[in-house]
Amino acid sequence: MNNKNVKLPDWYYRRKYPLYGKLRGFFQGNWMTKLIMGLTVAVYLVEFLISGSFNISGQVLELLGARWNPDILAGEWWRLFTPIFLHVTIYHIAFNMAALMYAGTIVEEVYGPFKFLLIYLFSGFCGNLVSTFFKANAISAGASTSLFGLFAVIALLQVVSGFKHQFKEISKTALVLIVSNLIFNLFMPSVDIAGHLGGLLGGALSVVLWSPKGIRWHAIRDVLGTIVALVIII
Repeated sequence: MNNKNVKLPDWYYRRKYPLYGKLRGFFQGNWMTKLIMGLTVAVYLVEFLISGSFNISGQVLELLGARWNPDILAGEWWRLFTPIFLHVTIYHIAFNMAALMYAGTIVEEVYGPFKFLLIYLFSGFCGNLVSTFFKANAISAGASTSLFGLFAVIALLQVVSGFKHQFKEISKTALVLIVSNLIFNLFMPSVDIAGHLGGLLGGALSVVLWSPKGIRWHAIRDVLGTIVALVIII
């Protein structure tokens, strides 16, 4: 009898190959969120080793890829993405990683890991792009641009056909968090509110670009109307 084509059960591989079991368990959860969190923490440890302090200097941030307009104008376009993974203090990264664990888990569950990654990067890009026009003389870093994009996605799920009932309460919670944070930003001159607004715009556009195929076109009218309203308010 030829057993070459017999498919062995998953528990067999997990028992025989422990590493397989660990990797299998990792990729069954919201693994992209965990991967981004791990990468961000690793980058902060590099910042700490170079700076010698948990309060990272502007020089180190600029060296590792923070948004700094003169460098972007010199052709270093990747600085519209790399600031997403940089943080200034241990409190900064702790708060953002807690927010990422909450929002990332929800968005990844709805959109899947790869669309979630696109949303995260696109929102961060939009936030940093807007920031270049309104915070031209400042060095900016932090995942907040991407996080505001994720919260915008969650807030808009209640206006997207197919998601209205399932996400009604959690979307309202996200909307409250967005509004309260923006109000708080007004009293904190050091906070890049332009980047946060750009991240919100990126998240809103992401709902149109990467919503699940079955509801994408039904979402466009509602989402575009919401974006127009937000632009008018801003």
